[in-house]
Amino acid sequence: MDSATLKRLQQTVNEVLFVVDDFCNREKIPYYLFYGSELGAVRHGGFIPWDDDADIILFRKDYERLKERWQKNPPAGYFWQDTETDPDYNVQITKIRKNHTAFVEPAFRDRKMHHGFYVDIFILDDYIRSDFWRHVGEWITMFDYNACRNYRPRTGIGRWVYPITNRLFRSGKIRKRWYQKWYPRFKKDDALCSDILSFTNSHRYDFRREWFGVPKKLFYEGRLMPCPQDTHNTLKVCYGDYLTPPPPEQRTSHHYVHYMSFDSDYDACGGTK
Repeated sequence: MDSATLKRLQQTVNEVLFVVDDFCNREKIPYYLFYGSELGAVRHGGFIPWDDDADIILFRKDYERLKERWQKNPPAGYFWQDTETDPDYNVQITKIRKNHTAFVEPAFRDRKMHHGFYVDIFILDDYIRSDFWRHVGEWITMFDYNACRNYRPRTGIGRWVYPITNRLFRSGKIRKRWYQKWYPRFKKDDALCSDILSFTNSHRYDFRREWFGVPKKLFYEGRLMPCPQDTHNTLKVCYGDYLTPPPPEQRTSHHYVHYMSFDSDYDACGGTK
């Protein structure tokens, strides 16, 4: 991708991000720039120069409130995408997409779903004190996630297990019941939280709640945007030595693009429409 196209891509993603920011500010819903966007704010004052997407994160109660408010009064020209609003979308990470644009990744080229430029929305879950029940929640999350994308490994015990769990979890009812009925009943560790959807069972990204706190505003592309209160520790967990950029040969975007348009939709049957 040439530099002019990448710059326009980043500007389009920022349009989506700033719409989300305006909406959250208006509804008084706290959220944080996270992952690559938090790193970009701290190290570059905006987009990582070679990055191609934006990430935010919310605590689950705030996520549920954002979803409810958005669906009641969605900003014109933007779409809330999850497995309920877009049935052919098979990933459990929620996205806000811009209508009448297209950023099509090869894995989704044949899916009749919304393909617009987007912002990823991640969720911070409270940390269940019981190791046993926390692992139950992680397994439910993992099986549900893999059922959505019909994951079937070719080797190992998974090739026998996943055809069964995919059928059991495909409807999403088990995950919904877990979060709506069971999960709230367990005692939580008030000091910890985790993005288990992205890193189920690895505990790679467990965080101390105090690191988030009241959002700290940092300049991001000339606009003050909310970041975790303790950017040092959150970024250290995510990236280690986060202040040192990768070597030049690794400074590339991490999404492959099948088709891209800044002013038209994509039709899985025919490309554009």
